[in-house]
Parts: sequence; C-alpha cells; structure tokens
Amino acid sequence: MNRLPRKKKCAACKAVFEPARSLQKVCSPKCAADWAAKVAAQKAARANRAERKSLAERKAKLKTRSDWKREAQAVVNKVARLRDILAGHGCISCGAKPHERFGGAVDAGHFRSVGSAEHMRFYLPNIHLQCKRCNRDRGGMHSDYRVGLIERITIERVEEIESMQWTAKWSVEYLQRLKKVMQKKARRLEKRIEQRKEAA
Repeated sequence: MNRLPRKKKCAACKAVFEPARSLQKVCSPKCAADWAAKVAAQKAARANRAERKSLAERKAKLKTRSDWKREAQAVVNKVARLRDILAGHGCISCGAKPHERFGGAVDAGHFRSVGSAEHMRFYLPNIHLQCKRCNRDRGGMHSDYRVGLIERITIERVEEIESMQWTAKWSVEYLQRLKKVMQKKARRLEKRIEQRKEAA
C-alpha cells in the first residue's frame, strides 16, 4: 500500500498540514502565493547583492593607489577619533570636548604631519582627536599638541615618535587590507561608544 505523505510545516504560515503530494510545501493557495512572492523576493535580493558586489569589484579595479591611500587614511583617522572619544579625551591641543556625533565635529590631527613625515600617516600613536579650530584654523597647534601628547603618553614616548624614520612604501594590496582591518576596528569602537551611552 502507498503511504500518505507525512505531515509537515507549511513553508509560508508554519501551520502543520497533511500534504496531498510529497513535494507540496504549502497548505493552501494563499500560502502558495505568499511563498512564491517570498521566493521571488529572495531571488531578487540575491541578484541585487550580486550586482552590487560586481559593481564594487569593477569600481575597485578602476581605483588608483592614491585613491586607496586616501580611503585608508580616512578610516585610520576615524579609528583615532573614536579611540579618543571612547577614552573620554578632548582635543589634544586645547582640550575642547567633541560634539556627541562620531564624525564631522572633530578632526584627526597628526603630531608629525603627513607632509613632513609621510611614513607616519597611518601610525595611530601619531594621530589624535583634534578640534577643527586647532587643526585647520590654527595650523595644527603643534606646540600645544606636543604638551597634550606628553601628558598622555610621556615625554619618552613622544621623543621616540619624533625620532622615528623609515621608508613609506604601501602596495595597493596593503592599503586594501589596512582599510578593511580599520573598518572592523571602527565598527567595534562605535558599538562600545553606543553601549556606554546606553548604560549612562
């Protein structure tokens, strides 16, 4: 004797039903329509993801080394700002506290500038939260920056940073990897900042 198909859960409404056929996934015409719409939406979403990925890959191939360096710098700077915000620090030069939002209100100022020390552009101990007024309008406020840095990391560490020299040569692959690693770090820092705000 042929056995009837076992009871199963409807793929659409999750109700238990007795299928008339072994491959039947839904319990009613309405659920069949709902299930078909859901499958179609999933296929469309997969197609959109594939298209976005393909577009991103095509755009990435058109980027120059300078483009990658600029993008990596932006993410490294963001990490430096978030790190100092999480630590409760204000501007490294004048001590002014940043606004509540993560970016835009403050810069990430380099102690040794990118122009004079290209090799230290991505070196996080050389980058700290700095208000726009000090970083842009006051030319970086280097003397006050140095005083603030000494208070945070000691004179010995500051003198070590001042004496650091090496050749800066970054491949596109390195810059891509740096950007990816720093993006993950930035997301973790943002999450910790939000958790602290919620707990306050």
